[in-house]
Amino acid sequence: MPDLSYDSDADFDITVRTIAERPGVVISDCRFDNVEGDPVDCYLVAPVGSPSAGVVFQHTTGGREAFLPEAVQVAEAGGIALSMAPFTMPDAATVRQSIFATRRAADILFRQVDRVGLVGHSGGSMVSAVVGGIDHRFACLVIEAGLSGLTFHLRDSKHPMIAGLRAATPADVFEATLAELSPYDAVHFIGDVAPTPLLFQFPRFDIGVTKAEFEAFYAAANEPKQQLWYDSGHVVNDPAAFADRARFLADHLGLDRLPGILTGRTTG
Repeated sequence: MPDLSYDSDADFDITVRTIAERPGVVISDCRFDNVEGDPVDCYLVAPVGSPSAGVVFQHTTGGREAFLPEAVQVAEAGGIALSMAPFTMPDAATVRQSIFATRRAADILFRQVDRVGLVGHSGGSMVSAVVGGIDHRFACLVIEAGLSGLTFHLRDSKHPMIAGLRAATPADVFEATLAELSPYDAVHFIGDVAPTPLLFQFPRFDIGVTKAEFEAFYAAANEPKQQLWYDSGHVVNDPAAFADRARFLADHLGLDRLPGILTGRTTG
């Protein structure tokens, strides 16, 4: 397995700039140094007053903005959240950067709270699985539209963009890329997330990932775990998914008001 140790005391050189305020909530642009690669840009969303718990959100498809509404809801419920995007280039160096960025984001939150959850979408969920398997500080993990690893996706996906990438890449280069990425595949780590509770949220109509691939990833995880399915594509935009995630985070982070805040958003 790759060496994913790091200096948790390394300087963050963190900058926080307020960009908006909502009742009881402050939304800020945030940047902090990573231990490998480029600095990390994210949103930091905090309550006015001391937070009670934290959540690291990361969304590959929609970037750092995708989970921002849920980060705001977490803050309204008394928590603090970082909403970020994992590095997306399919090579080992950028995967490592994403893993360290996630752990560093958690370090920032753990300076203020004792309980932190981790929520990842797509590539972000695979990074979350790796982090959860080596770092057992998290109170809970949410895996949305995640599969066993990038090598599985690059080799097998029928998504037109991935199929085009395969066709355009010389065979020897493609195989070398898979060999480089394989040690970081989430399937090697997901079984070690236990005993941290896991919620898997899977779309039924993902054009790039099959039902069997989702189920294989779920099978590799140990209890406690649960899987829920939604009538959506890769971006899981079924309102039921938001509600299920809010309840799960509320249960494990003590953010009791979170489900009701979401309900208020949807009912007006």
